[in-house]
Amino acid sequence: MNRERKKLCLDYLKARKAFLDVANEDEVLHGNDNIIGRIGEAIAHSFLEQMERRPKVITHQSNPGYDIICEHDNSKISVKMITAENKYGHTSKIKPNWDELIGIELGADLKVKNFGLITKEAFYEELKRRNQSSEPNFSRSMFKENGLFALGGIRFPKELIEKYNLI
Repeated sequence: MNRERKKLCLDYLKARKAFLDVANEDEVLHGNDNIIGRIGEAIAHSFLEQMERRPKVITHQSNPGYDIICEHDNSKISVKMITAENKYGHTSKIKPNWDELIGIELGADLKVKNFGLITKEAFYEELKRRNQSSEPNFSRSMFKENGLFALGGIRFPKELIEKYNLI
């Protein structure tokens, strides 16, 4: 490995360690074993907080399918995030055992590009209507005009995403 490549790798690893050193002690950023997942949960937490839903990120992420509980009504929120780095357009499976799904797409500019919210009932109804698997992978296509968020839930327009100042 040449010197520049080695420095680049070490700088990245040091930045990850610095993030984790702080995040592991933070009540919002502590949960997920995936850094992008933690950031997605923080974005969703910020949105839910602004909606006055009193969100709490789950401490032990071994629970199947949800990441946040809203204290005002005990809603279980699953959070999925995809970044511009993802070339294939899909990430992990959406597991059952949640009440609402928040989907987030982070653009190359590190801003929230797409933000969607859908209830479990609407999600499964839309999957059934499309004759799709009941445990699909989260994908960028869910944000399209004919996607799950637009037809079964809420796909937030850019102006509203900017209003919430999520990241």
